[in-house]
Amino acid sequence: MNDTTTRRYLAIGGLSAVLSLFVLPIAGVVSVYSGYKVHGHTKNIYSYLLAGAGSLSVLFWVAYLIRV
Repeated sequence: MNDTTTRRYLAIGGLSAVLSLFVLPIAGVVSVYSGYKVHGHTKNIYSYLLAGAGSLSVLFWVAYLIRV
């Protein structure tokens, strides 16, 4: 993966992580996928943050749906 593609995945993943935390929880899936794709191509903290924020919002969303 080249630098342009890595930056694109970071941008899309960051945007979807913020969206998933505040607006649309299902966007967390995109954030998790982006974190997976950039793992090994950039600092590990970025991939962990993307995947963590996305999975956290999806888990909260599932817990909410189960409870309602």
